[in-house]
Amino acid sequence: MNNKPEIVFTFPNCMGGVTSFNYNIINNSKLISNFYSKVILLQANEDNRPPFLDKFVADEVIVFKYSYKENQYFVQKRLNDLLGNRDGAIITDNHLTLDAASRFKNKKTIFHLLHDFFYVKQNIQFESRIDIAVAHSSFFSDAVYASNPSDFGNRIFYIPYGVKQLEQIPLKQENERLNIVFLGRLDEGKGVMLLNEIELILQQNNVTVNWSIIGKGPLKEKLHKQWKSGNNVSFYEPNSTDEVFELLKNQDIFVFPTSFEGTPVSILECLANGVVTITNDLPGGIRDIVTENFGFRCSLDNTQEFAKFILTLNSNRGLLKAMQKNCYQLAKEKYDIQLNADNYFKLFMQFLELKRTKKPVKPLPLSKLDRSYFPNFLVKTLRSLR
Repeated sequence: MNNKPEIVFTFPNCMGGVTSFNYNIINNSKLISNFYSKVILLQANEDNRPPFLDKFVADEVIVFKYSYKENQYFVQKRLNDLLGNRDGAIITDNHLTLDAASRFKNKKTIFHLLHDFFYVKQNIQFESRIDIAVAHSSFFSDAVYASNPSDFGNRIFYIPYGVKQLEQIPLKQENERLNIVFLGRLDEGKGVMLLNEIELILQQNNVTVNWSIIGKGPLKEKLHKQWKSGNNVSFYEPNSTDEVFELLKNQDIFVFPTSFEGTPVSILECLANGVVTITNDLPGGIRDIVTENFGFRCSLDNTQEFAKFILTLNSNRGLLKAMQKNCYQLAKEKYDIQLNADNYFKLFMQFLELKRTKKPVKPLPLSKLDRSYFPNFLVKTLRSLR
């Protein structure tokens, strides 16, 4: 029998920043060996997002499959059985885990990860069920503190995270055309449909660039149609972080007109490869990272501003080269995942002393069909008929 305390990470099994964050923390800290480690990938049958394919370094990796049509009492019971009731820590960012651990009185210490404002609202909703809150953006750390100073004054931590670092900055070819990249999920929230508008403005200014659009998502077909007349765009769907880094090595500028973010992993990956970011000016990690000398922040969805900064760097290649070096150096100094992942695990290792002593309140009520006395197969059948 393994006598180590248990650490359990739970998060959705899909491509995206949340999963990348957990992956980077799990796979880059040697301190994980202080625990028996589990990764539980939550996979709803109704979730059609592409799965995360990189391999986790953990003692157990479990795909937890369930359906929204099931009796959620039994879904939560199954999940809590996997969480286990040994001493240790649960690292999570989702309501299903918080509900399951609360409903079945799991004794592990719960660390709640805050990625963006959605999770701040979740923290407020589940406040009494959470032992410790951890944010990788100073803005969202402050937001939780401000929401409940008496409870979270000593239980909210801001720890930057990061990505793998390269031994040296990739050699950028000094081509006539700039290489511009988009890296993210292909959906409205990431602003991917605005890229073509920026391209048209560049054309109007007689500037031709090469575009690389990296990602998967629901707007894939629509995006291909939008760019069908362009001969200066390439689309990529990498399946691993290593493949992403290989594509980023040759890029000059990262254009990211996202409208909802926490701390984008994509910006950190671009920093590590010496790629200058141009993005929307959003509260959160963007303002921690994209500061003067490292990139440009634009007023929300202002494609003219995005184009203006591209034109500036196109005409001043010395400035571009200097900013690329700055980005690489910033990543090495502040966003080295091996150092920052250890900082997360140093906090997780304090699970015993950080455990709250007050009794948690009752779990959130379930709907009428989600009760222990209704068989799961019956509830699933009834909901399937709707």
